Amino acid sequence: MDYMSIAAMSVGLHQQQLDMQVGTSVMKMAMETSETAMMDMLESIDVSAMTGIGGNIDILA
Repeated sequence: MDYMSIAAMSVGLHQQQLDMQVGTSVMKMAMETSETAMMDMLESIDVSAMTGIGGNIDILA
C-alpha cells in the first residue's frame, strides 16, 4: 500500500465523518423547529372556548 492511497482513504473517512455531523446538525435543527411550531400551535388553541366539548354523550340503541 502506498502513501497516496492511505492519504486518500484518510480524506475519504474524514469527509464521511463531516457529512454525518452535518446531517445530524440539520436533523437537530429540523426537530427543534418542529418542536417550536408544535408548542406555538398548542398555545394558540383557546381551551376556554372548548369547555362544553365532551360534556354530553348521545347514545342510541
